[in-house]
Amino acid sequence: MSDVATVDIEVDSEAEMVAFGADLAGTLRKGDRVGLVGDLGAGKSTLARATLRSLAGDPAFEVPSPTFTIVQDYPELTPRVRHVDLYRVEGGDTEELGLGEGDAAELIEWPREALPVTLAIAFGPHEEARTITVTAPPAWAERLRRQREASAFLARAGWGEARRQPLKTDASTRGYARVVGGTNAVLMDAPVFTPMPGSYPLRARLADGNLNAFIAVGEALRAAGLAAPAVIAADMKKGFLLLEDYGDDKIAGATGIYPERYAVAVEAIAAFHNAPPALPLPGDPPYQPPMFDADLSDIEVALFPEWYLRAPLDPDYAAMWRAVISALPREDDRLSLRDFHSPNLMWRAGEEGISRIGFLDYQDAMIAPSAYDVVSLAQDARIDVPDDVEADLLARYLAARPGLDRTAFMRAYHVLGAQRATRVLGVFRRLNDRDGKPQYLAHIPRVRRALAKNLRAEPSLAPLAGWFATHSDVMSA
Repeated sequence: MSDVATVDIEVDSEAEMVAFGADLAGTLRKGDRVGLVGDLGAGKSTLARATLRSLAGDPAFEVPSPTFTIVQDYPELTPRVRHVDLYRVEGGDTEELGLGEGDAAELIEWPREALPVTLAIAFGPHEEARTITVTAPPAWAERLRRQREASAFLARAGWGEARRQPLKTDASTRGYARVVGGTNAVLMDAPVFTPMPGSYPLRARLADGNLNAFIAVGEALRAAGLAAPAVIAADMKKGFLLLEDYGDDKIAGATGIYPERYAVAVEAIAAFHNAPPALPLPGDPPYQPPMFDADLSDIEVALFPEWYLRAPLDPDYAAMWRAVISALPREDDRLSLRDFHSPNLMWRAGEEGISRIGFLDYQDAMIAPSAYDVVSLAQDARIDVPDDVEADLLARYLAARPGLDRTAFMRAYHVLGAQRATRVLGVFRRLNDRDGKPQYLAHIPRVRRALAKNLRAEPSLAPLAGWFATHSDVMSA
């Protein structure tokens, strides 16, 4: 395969150039260096301006020309962008400008060197027509192609004139953008594919590449009276959904949790657990969620030695985990959403009761003890949940499900809390070490504390507590 891809894109008007700017905005990643090449008046600044405004989600976002300042930084955008115009820079010495330093994406007009990505804009057969020749690494060109497909999907759905703003994603393999027209919607970009044999998503029973899983679980939530975004339009073959937009307000904020919102969230999941859906879930084809069991747990807990300790898998460690998971009480198995925590729970202030909680990112749902979702919320890996709030959430859940065996539930709560924290510690290290996402390291002390708390609380975990004390820093948390 060639290390460079070349694509010609025909633009017939300034409006189409602006629309292409939205495609470019969705393609940009931190560290990208994109050269904008073309004669005076070709449309380089028009394209850069459209791209920046799309990232800002504001068609009136101020984009001053960098012709005289040379470099204009936009640290408020995601990714951070540096807009550069080298037209007035004499000679080829641009070292003092710091180009290519840091992780900002760069849009460089009149570049003085060969860049990884070049967009050459040439005049077309009439005044507003242009041909944009994209020269880029194949992976970058593929991202752009995917954005172009998204634009075509929106046009088919009747949203072709709407503005598109890329949304910040977490650790998700999917992409999202807010689509603003007469009303708002959210575009989900989830390519359909079959995971490679032996790949982690396949072994961990994740729904990567399976849009049917998202739709089926969403229908189950709505059937239970809960709020999951309605599907406005879908392309099941290419992997695009246009969804109802729940806004940006979540059950936690930048400075901490909102305990009253967490309380409504635990009441919502209790209601879902009280009325479990029949399986398999309706769909095309019907969807059978995977089972959480010792085999799945084996895959997940192996992430801790592999990534957190950077050590071989200890057979004793694996055997202890397998024994404790195999012994879990399974009488209260439910459809677990797997990632029932603050990033995926929206706050819908205009609604009432449990409808105030909007559910997101539930395609990886599995059959697991009901405690799995509760501990996912009450021991949120992304934000501190005070001990008294955790106790209140547990009390509310148990009160909402009076027939539950409290002893068995609490045993599962601590075992699954420990198992989940063990997996998350490995995942967060992997996100840093492999994927270049250091922001997850800030959560590690919190997750270590949760793991240690669960290991101390449940007698059946005592052998594992001893192992962690000997082989890691967890029990000192």
